[in-house]
Amino acid sequence: MKKIIFVLSCLLVTIGLCACGGGGGLFGLAPTPEPTPVPEIDPVSILSPDEVYEALNYEYVPVIDGGLIYHDDGYKHYMTYVSDPKGQGDSVRIEVAQYTDTVTPETIWYSFDEAMQKRSDRESVEGIGEVAYIAFPSIHVYDRGCGITISAGSGDSEEQRQLLVNLAQRAVTNLEAQISPLPVPEGN
Repeated sequence: MKKIIFVLSCLLVTIGLCACGGGGGLFGLAPTPEPTPVPEIDPVSILSPDEVYEALNYEYVPVIDGGLIYHDDGYKHYMTYVSDPKGQGDSVRIEVAQYTDTVTPETIWYSFDEAMQKRSDRESVEGIGEVAYIAFPSIHVYDRGCGITISAGSGDSEEQRQLLVNLAQRAVTNLEAQISPLPVPEGN
């Protein structure tokens, strides 16, 4: 009789746990943690006009061209800083591709890596994000599930290279302040 009561008790506990629907712990009493929402990163949040102005050695006052930030495919945001008045200097274009609830960091990485492999003229840059390279007139950075492309200057000179590196370093610092490191996938 004790065995039957023990088996029935185990069966009831098992059914009770299964009825919880997998969420909420023992008998659904513990709250299920909500996933942390992904903050939306826009180009101005990673490179402000003041930061661009400083990187340009105060040559001209950068303003957002048309005052608009464009959205592409729901996960890409881009905008362009131009001089005020226009024509005093080269523009600075910033594009951010970020992971979302529907676009995985792996998708962003594969797109970044595919574009990188197509650029035989690329120059690797160490110490910026997880992976960075210059393919004039742009610097491309992958960090924390996001791809950043910054185009600035002209002429593939050492001066332009330094401008791109300075802008990318600032952009990555600002990005890392807004997005937590991604967990390392199991098995790595």
